[in-house]
Amino acid sequence: MLTETTPRRPTTLATTIGVLAALYAATFLVGAVLHLGVRVPVGFAVLAEPRIFPATVVEGLCGLFLAVGAYAALSRKTWEWPALTAAHAFAVGGVLLGITALALGGGPSTELNTIYHRVMLAALAAGLVFLLTPTGRAALGRGNSR
Repeated sequence: MLTETTPRRPTTLATTIGVLAALYAATFLVGAVLHLGVRVPVGFAVLAEPRIFPATVVEGLCGLFLAVGAYAALSRKTWEWPALTAAHAFAVGGVLLGITALALGGGPSTELNTIYHRVMLAALAAGLVFLLTPTGRAALGRGNSR
């Protein structure tokens, strides 16, 4: 017997969290490139960070996971909520690892890196909290289920 399925409609909240995840992914991927020692010109300035290969790996993975979550949300995949939740949790862990490593002297730090870590920690934590609320779950097709 064939059953007809109707595609899930995008919601404003789902689209917003998907776009934010895509933006976060882009910043992590730029950070990964910067930590390879590549200088990135942005208009009137040039972004540069010290070479820290472990940071490149962690930021690259955070960017990849967030990009997959963004894709899931923006294309309304049935696995969007777990993908976004896992990506946010992983990225929060990655940022905390970076903050801890720098605090323990694991590499040189810059003002840009310090500000970036703080801003991303706040943004990702807020996103994760939202995803875990009933409103966040419902916006991504999870309803009130556990």
